[in-house]
Amino acid sequence: MLKRIFTGFVYTAGIAMMCNLVIELLVRSITGFDYSPITPEYIAMFPSVTVAYSVDLLLYGVIGMAFSGFLFLYENERIGFVLQNILYCVLTGMVWIPIITFLWQLWRYPEALIITVLCFVGTNIIMMVLGYRITRKNIEEVNRALGVETLADENRI
Repeated sequence: MLKRIFTGFVYTAGIAMMCNLVIELLVRSITGFDYSPITPEYIAMFPSVTVAYSVDLLLYGVIGMAFSGFLFLYENERIGFVLQNILYCVLTGMVWIPIITFLWQLWRYPEALIITVLCFVGTNIIMMVLGYRITRKNIEEVNRALGVETLADENRI
């Protein structure tokens, strides 16, 4: 579990760093504008731009920790798949919503807020689909072990 949380932090922070770099370079080269993927209000909260970018990467890492850490919900079969998804969305939302809204201050930029929320919703949808596929695969394996033929097995014939 700790390894999953740590790697979630590292991967998310690293991917965020690369994405922000690519976005900034592309926008600057295409438009010629002095652009930053971080809001000026967020940067103003820190003594330097470097510190703001560093804390930004740490915040991305915290979001990644939440997304990977709360996967333990999918390991508890007693609560059911629908409740697992609801809890996963609520718990991860309790982490990323305050970060993007209040720390990054995206509420000042409605378009950016909407796009960011849609990306997080998309991430949750991906997690639901993956969770469903894993659950379905586990059920098929149990059924095969019990000698029960499933519809998926019948369709493969």
